[in-house]
Amino acid sequence: MAIFTAAAIAAAIGISQGFIATAVAFALNAAVYAAASFGLSYAAKAISGQKEQKNTDNFGVQGKLTGGGAVPRSFGLGYHMTAGSLTYANHHGNFGDTPNAYVTQVIALSDLPRERLVGVWVNGQRITLAAGGADAGTWGSSSIGYPVPEFIRPHNGEGGATPHLWIKYYGGTQTAADAYVINAASSADRPYGVNRIGRGICYAVVTYLADENLWNGFPEFKWELSGVPLYDPSKDSTVGGSGSHRYNDENTWGGDGDDYPVVHAFNILRGFHYNGVWLYGLQNMAPARLPATNWITQVAKCRATIAAAGGAEPVYRCGGQINVDTQAANALETILTSCQGRLSEIGGFYKVHVGEPDTPTFAFSDDDILSTEAQLYKPFFSLSESVNGIQARYPSPAQGWNYDTAPAYYRTDLEMRDGNRRLMASPQFDFVPYAEQVQRLQKSAIEEAQRARTHTLVLPPAFWIVEPGDVGAWTSVRNGYDAKLFRVDSAIDQDNLDVTLNLTEVDPADYDWHTGTEFVPVIGGVVGSIPPPAQGIADWSAQPYALLDDTGLARRPAILISWAGDTLGVSAVQFEVRLASDGSHVTRGRTERVTAGSLIITQGILPATTYQVRGQFIPSTPRDMLWSSWIGVTTEDIRLSLAEFDAAVAAQVTALQRQMEDRITDRLQQIEARLSEAMSRGWIDKHEIRSQIFAQFGAAYAEIGRVDTVAVDAHTAVASLETTVTARFGDVDASITETAQAVATIEGWANARYSLALTVDGVATGFDLFNGGAGFTSCTFRADKFEVQFPGYNGNSPLPVFTIGTLNGSPAIGIAANMFLDGTLNARVIQAGSISTLQLAVNGVDLPNIINGAVSNTQLFDTPPASSSIGTTLLSQNVAIKSGKATMMLSAEWASPPANYAGSRPASAIAFYVDGSLVRQFTWSYTLYGTSGLHELYTPFSVHHTQKNLSDGVHNFQVRIVNYGANYSLLAGQLYITDFRR
Repeated sequence: MAIFTAAAIAAAIGISQGFIATAVAFALNAAVYAAASFGLSYAAKAISGQKEQKNTDNFGVQGKLTGGGAVPRSFGLGYHMTAGSLTYANHHGNFGDTPNAYVTQVIALSDLPRERLVGVWVNGQRITLAAGGADAGTWGSSSIGYPVPEFIRPHNGEGGATPHLWIKYYGGTQTAADAYVINAASSADRPYGVNRIGRGICYAVVTYLADENLWNGFPEFKWELSGVPLYDPSKDSTVGGSGSHRYNDENTWGGDGDDYPVVHAFNILRGFHYNGVWLYGLQNMAPARLPATNWITQVAKCRATIAAAGGAEPVYRCGGQINVDTQAANALETILTSCQGRLSEIGGFYKVHVGEPDTPTFAFSDDDILSTEAQLYKPFFSLSESVNGIQARYPSPAQGWNYDTAPAYYRTDLEMRDGNRRLMASPQFDFVPYAEQVQRLQKSAIEEAQRARTHTLVLPPAFWIVEPGDVGAWTSVRNGYDAKLFRVDSAIDQDNLDVTLNLTEVDPADYDWHTGTEFVPVIGGVVGSIPPPAQGIADWSAQPYALLDDTGLARRPAILISWAGDTLGVSAVQFEVRLASDGSHVTRGRTERVTAGSLIITQGILPATTYQVRGQFIPSTPRDMLWSSWIGVTTEDIRLSLAEFDAAVAAQVTALQRQMEDRITDRLQQIEARLSEAMSRGWIDKHEIRSQIFAQFGAAYAEIGRVDTVAVDAHTAVASLETTVTARFGDVDASITETAQAVATIEGWANARYSLALTVDGVATGFDLFNGGAGFTSCTFRADKFEVQFPGYNGNSPLPVFTIGTLNGSPAIGIAANMFLDGTLNARVIQAGSISTLQLAVNGVDLPNIINGAVSNTQLFDTPPASSSIGTTLLSQNVAIKSGKATMMLSAEWASPPANYAGSRPASAIAFYVDGSLVRQFTWSYTLYGTSGLHELYTPFSVHHTQKNLSDGVHNFQVRIVNYGANYSLLAGQLYITDFRR
């Protein structure tokens, strides 16, 4: 807080100067002592043991984002930080397959324009702004905003370098609402209209991907701003300064004075306006009431530089946010704390004094003091008022704008004076975000607070022009003063023009500072959270896999991925599969069964294809995770088998059969309906003839019946004939029923049906012919077998074509294959479901061997040890080959020569012969593992050759030595001869 004289405080809170004078006249000693207490700076008051008033206003730093309708307006002075207030937020947009993947927020930062964006903190991390930074205009981009480089990373397995955070800043001079928020973020339930321009308001638009691996809820932002441009009287040549500043032209404002506390105080006293409307501070303050000479002089004291650890810097700077509901007096006190400042009011004029005492403006001696008036002298503080150490708190930009505690300043000499007691004070510098300046303030406050000598005395009218804040030189034999400096903390005019002065000793040496010996470097702590290092996926592997059916037959190719299933802090595993040939995407997915440690991938996987697979852990709490490297894997060559063909054909045939049956059944039902209708409806013309003959004796009964019916009307013509022949004896009966029906309608359709049924004891045979037009015909036979007879052949004996029966409880037809004209059964006549794939064989090779590897025969032969003679036949074997292709593979090992062997080492060669003809020769050189005179060691070798286009039958395979290093011997090996079926 800034410090006022008694008169200045009275003016600030609205008490008249006359009231103060009356109070002082009534109780001079009490008033003078009170005035003396107001003469101390805030820091000095804190360390002198006086209780500072608890400040309930928001000063300096607003670290939490606010929102709602009750947020007061605010603006910034000097370099400061604010979290701002939320004015709009909404989810929107898709990222890949993720809906509402983006979040956009509009955050108001200042209710006065032209503040510059200096820096941004996101979740405790200061981000990198684009080159040139953000000025007071529009910055970011014309669309979504500036992509923050610290938050460019893959998103939830989507891959690639994807920005996750975008920022856009408006400096209050904008003339239109943000187009991106209107077009992308606005929705029907949360509209953002074109009228939301925010004239005169500095605000930011942030958009981020709602990535659960990155953000723990919503990201937190802290915005570093420059403060609003201020009028600096020291830069106005029309009032005694030097420069182009003009109070009536805000476009001329701004500069280094924006960081100085005296300039802040000056502008609060003049008041802040926007477009001519008052916003904050005093109103209608005449410029003459702020004497320019005084204010320019004090601005110069702030601007003066001092050697600091980081180079020369201004002596006093400050910055912070002010809410407009803050009392101006409290704001002034807080600001002037940063410069050991005091504000005084004399006759309606406001003056300021900062830092070390000014040059003396008057001098006096003991002879000038009116001895007839009361005097008061206080030589030292009481113990309860003494403080001999200080440790202040301040907002630290290096610590993410959290409040930091400065290194304590101790005075051991003062502790001894106070009875070896350490009496500490802990003031708070809300407007001082500068570490070294805080330490300078600590020292000067301690030194100033030790100036215990205060005098209250009365001087004659000649000193009537002395004002609070002035410094005088006092020479006193009685007190031992030789031009000792005293500051005037209050001056009270008497009715007889005498003046009562309250004086406090001062010493410019209290403000001396030597960075090299007095500055204590601040050791920064951890800013924000420390994320764990990015974690990779442990024990990641991928290999080909085959899906088997219940018979053990490989049916589908797949990829088996695996990982360390006992990894802690992991909620899921995600994977990606791409083609190795061109990197094109195949499939991606995830599983929450982390502890399983493996997963089979089948989607989109083809046989005999090389893929690349990578994986990544998904953490249970937000943190960075790394993708594994791409692992190549080639799937097994598993093709579709007859099982798939069988199922597909069966399904198609069944569907067609059911479709046809449904259509025919529909037509038959229509015929039945017409005939039934013929018996009941009123036909225009209908005729019917019935005839019946029968014979009966005891249990024997025989009958022939016939019914002929014709009927027509305006819509339908129906003709039917039914003849029944019946014979029955007791419980045994037999019957023959012949039915002929024909229907034609005005709707354009007609049907004809003829059936013959032979029934014996309930078992019916026969046939049923139906014709409903194109696509609606059928011929149904009910019998156990079907035979045909070609006249003149086979002794006129009929041959069965097929037999009806059941297979596994389902109807089936057995076909006589020799009924095909050429005696063969072609694939086009194979009925689905009639061939067992496990019993099918081609040239003696069963189906599993055809599908799995196509290998029908593998033989192994041992090769004997070989001498060094060239042309030696190592092996000669006759092997039966069925398919026309064979692979020969020889695995053997050379032995070491004698240790004293020093001869040449020619290359060795070995050859394969098939049926006496050379088909392949292999040559290799030796590898020396020692020097002359030492043994030479050789690794085992393996050579192979595939011979195609062999005829079925027995073939001779030989292995011969073509060239051989002297004194070497070939140890026993093995020859594999494999017969492939493809």
